[in-house]
Parts: sequence; C-alpha cells; structure tokens
Amino acid sequence: MAGVGVGTFIISPVVTSGQQQQQNLVLIYTFGQASGSLYIPGSTTVLPITVEMAPAFTARNPFITIQAAGGGSGAGYSAIINQQTDIAAASREPKTSEISSATAAGVKLITWIIGADAIVVIYNSQGLGVGEVNLTRAQVGEIFNASAKGTGPVYWDQYVPGAPHQPITVFIREDGSGTRGDFESDFQVDKTGTWPGVTKVTSNGLMISSVKSQQYSMGYVALSYYTAEKANPSSPIGGVNVAYNSSYSYETPDINGVISWAKAKITNPGVYTGGYFACRWLYYITDGFPEPGSLIDRYLGFVYSSAGQAIIDSVGYVSVERAGLTLGLPYWYYSTPIVWN
Repeated sequence: MAGVGVGTFIISPVVTSGQQQQQNLVLIYTFGQASGSLYIPGSTTVLPITVEMAPAFTARNPFITIQAAGGGSGAGYSAIINQQTDIAAASREPKTSEISSATAAGVKLITWIIGADAIVVIYNSQGLGVGEVNLTRAQVGEIFNASAKGTGPVYWDQYVPGAPHQPITVFIREDGSGTRGDFESDFQVDKTGTWPGVTKVTSNGLMISSVKSQQYSMGYVALSYYTAEKANPSSPIGGVNVAYNSSYSYETPDINGVISWAKAKITNPGVYTGGYFACRWLYYITDGFPEPGSLIDRYLGFVYSSAGQAIIDSVGYVSVERAGLTLGLPYWYYSTPIVWN
C-alpha cells in the first residue's frame, strides 16, 4: 500500500587480495509501489548524508526507491562516466583522467557542492602518555612521506615531546579515494609514492577501526566520522591539532573551523587567512543538468532545500546554507554546479 515504508539494510563485503578490506553499506528505502529509483554510489564521506537524506526525501515522494552505497569517490566518478548511475557522490574534484574519460564517453561531468568537510589526522593515543598532539602541516607530511617513500620508520618522540620512542605506523586510503587525494594535497604528501609495506583501507569506517586496533598508529578521516568516534569517551582515537606553518597557531579540527573555511572560500577564495585549513567541499555528480521534473531534479531540489541542508548539518558537516550561500531560488541558480567538460 502506498505510504507504507520499508527500510532494508544490506551489507555486501568486498574482498581484496585475499583479505576482507571493506564492507559496503547499502541502504534501500522503499515507500509504497515505487515509480522510480535512484542509485547513489561513491564517497564514503558523503554516504552518511545520502543515508539520512533518503528517508526524508522518500517520505515526501512515496513512490520512490533510493539505494545508497560507498566504494569511494573514484567509484562514484566511474559509475557516472560508465553510465551505471544517474547521480553519484564524491569528496573531491574529478581528476584530469576522469574528465578525459567522461568526454570520450559523451558524458558532461557536473559536480554540485552540497556541503563542506574537514580532514582530521587521527592517531591511537594508547600508551603515548601525552595530552594532545600538535603538529605542523609539514611535520604531518614528513611522517607520511617517510612511509610513502620507504625511508622510515619515524618515531613519535621525534615530533611529540614526552612521547615514547615508538615507530609511527600509518594507514592510508585506497587509490581513487577523495579523502586520500585531498589529504595528500593539503599535507604535501608525495602523490607518486609507492607506499611499501603500508596498509590501505577502503572507507572512513575502516580507517577508524584500523587506527583503533594498532597502537602508535596514525591515519585520516572525514570530520563526521571523527566526531562520532569521539562521542565514545573510552575510544583511544585522538585528533591532531595542526598549524598551517610555524607562523600560525595549532588549530583543532571541528565544525566551527569548517564554517570559517567555507565562508572564507566563498568570499575570498585562494587566500589562507588562518584557521583549520584541511577542509574541502563535498559533491554530488551528474551527467549534465537534470531534466526539469526528473527524479534527479526532484532529489537535488530537496538536497538544496532548507530541510535537506539541515540534514547535512545534522550529520556533522557544514551545509552550503550554513556556509553562507543564499537559498530560496531553484537549486540550478546556485553558484555550486561546476561543469568540467
């Protein structure tokens, strides 16, 4: 019967190199007899937004089915380019190779800024014996570059006074990950590094669990995952306070820092004026502009409504509304759509 809601969780493990590296969360909401469906794969950073957006949207559109999946930003771009989906999610801009592939496939690649996020450098605090970890951007880069180039190990007491002489074990994200790409750009990590002996994990959730399970380790995650983890007072996960360079103060990664970054990007892009710098926009991706009245059009319209923007804030990110972009017009009037080819 129309108006009766059914929510189904499906966990699909993805096995890589003989080890279970990821569990993709697939969430299907079906309300009534579906007259249309959306499949939204891609960034695990954006996944919590889609998971919360889906039931709110389908409650207003009772004949629609929405399926959300992870896989990483690279998987999102690939799904759009290969025309396997009509909308996908990403936490980074497309690579040059992805733009070229889209052009060759006749796909007009468009990204829609839906919110803002921070990348948090996380560490396992168990046994460190220090209250906080303060590092400059260059120091974080040095730690990860040592692993990228195989010139390590580096030790905790080299960077944190009072810490033990223990090697820093790092975890990184998979190739194509938006979080990894932005992290390496923000912290000047060698993108051509071969990362000998380093473990790659395929989602934000697995990054949290990997760092928790390995004493003296370090990694990086999206802000909402870090905030959710810190709600557990017994968790050993800590967040590094980072200074842009030695001339600036150490900044704590939090929602206020993302708001300041987003407002600065809107009013004065390209200029660093202080605050937590390792922030980025979050995107939905489409092939061209949606047809008026289409399912994609209705979904994006809801995402950019006040109700949709409130959901993005509630998940732990910063909506474009909260960042200071004007709402009230149809979403395609915003400055957020970026046409790449």
